[in-house]
Amino acid sequence: MKTAGQIIFIWTLCCFRLLGQTDSVEIKSINFIGNEKTKEVVLLREMAFKVGEKIPYTKLPELILLSENKLISTGLFNLVKLNVSDLNSAEGLANIDVNLEENWYLYPSYIFELADRNFNVWWQEQNRSLDRVNYGVKLSHYNLNGYRDRLKVKFQLGYTRKYELDYIYPYLNKERTIGLGFHIFYSDNKEIGYITEGNKTLFRKADDERVLLKRFRTGTRITYRPGNNLFSEFRMEFHRNAVNEFVINELNPNYFLDGKEKIRFFFLELDVQYDRRIYTLYPQGGFILFGNIKKEGLGLFNEYNNLSISAGWELYKKLNPRLVIGNRTKAKTNLLRRDVSFANNTGLGWNSDLVSGFELYVMDGTDYAISMNNLKFLVLNRDTKTSKFLPRQFEKVNIKLALRANFDFAYVNERTYKETNMINNRWFYGYGAALDIILFNNFLFSFEYSFNDLGESGYFLHSSSSF
Repeated sequence: MKTAGQIIFIWTLCCFRLLGQTDSVEIKSINFIGNEKTKEVVLLREMAFKVGEKIPYTKLPELILLSENKLISTGLFNLVKLNVSDLNSAEGLANIDVNLEENWYLYPSYIFELADRNFNVWWQEQNRSLDRVNYGVKLSHYNLNGYRDRLKVKFQLGYTRKYELDYIYPYLNKERTIGLGFHIFYSDNKEIGYITEGNKTLFRKADDERVLLKRFRTGTRITYRPGNNLFSEFRMEFHRNAVNEFVINELNPNYFLDGKEKIRFFFLELDVQYDRRIYTLYPQGGFILFGNIKKEGLGLFNEYNNLSISAGWELYKKLNPRLVIGNRTKAKTNLLRRDVSFANNTGLGWNSDLVSGFELYVMDGTDYAISMNNLKFLVLNRDTKTSKFLPRQFEKVNIKLALRANFDFAYVNERTYKETNMINNRWFYGYGAALDIILFNNFLFSFEYSFNDLGESGYFLHSSSSF
């Protein structure tokens, strides 16, 4: 169903064509309203058209909607609305007004988060233990100088002690195509996940509560974005990971392989994406193609050596204004066919690579393929006023509610750690239904009830954000 604003907009264009007898309109100006912090060069980068461009009048509504979705997908704005103003039928000119309401960019906050892979593991497997909680302070700014440059500073205690600094400036050159970032990270743990049995990670700590795992990394990255849709990032890092001798002697001598207590390695990674999704947090159409190649170990220390490649796509088709069908498919393999240490043998069950109904399991493996399929129905999309006493960015909130049905399947190939992990080396699948809630166009909360091919079912909670 089209909104009243869209109907008026289309009617205006029809009148414009009839009066002017022209098949195209030239963009005379683009006027941004409400961007108190964000620079116009950042906004122009996301527009689907530019000043001086001639556009077929039949295509303009589509490009208006695409520009709105691109701006929303940056995570910088709570509300975005484009309007055509000052249509000049005689000269074939039009001005575009872009009305914006900026999000809250600076988040100084306390850290209170779960240390486990997801909420469901903490709730069901770890008995809701507060010993597995991280706490501290962090400062996150997602638009530090108005150029969409992001700064994160973290000081964390609790289950994982962590110190982290990360900054990225996306517009280094005159053409606004190259960005540069750097980061430094340190963490340690007194409890360690030392082995996987029954596709569950087993944890252990020493009686004297000594530190069992230390991780350090630092590096830089260069981003390249020649257009709205193509994005690439090249990372170079140094890693140093170490465990206490208790881990090697008592728990798992192959934690780093061959009884090693530490590994050091340099790391190179190239990540490429071609993204034509409409609204990236919760896509309403379009597609993305992505690929990654990663080299860990450059021969300087000879303590770790691996070369992996992964690739995939996401496809979304809007069947009607409220109904969207989607697919995410991804595959990964190690090109160096050698044994991999337990610590570096991550497969499925982490982050977004997850089969419905298998939230409580991990599938370690050197190779995997996964296909995630869903059908989403948008129930509600509304801008709601909250309270005039809140900061301006929170006086209005965009709320979306959607119902979703899932069917996912995957295969994980594991040659070494397979005796006690029976989900590996076979196809497995899961399915279920979910309620998705999107707030401020940036925060997604999902409440799911899922089934898996082990005959298990249950409620699961997931969350993510645009940042």
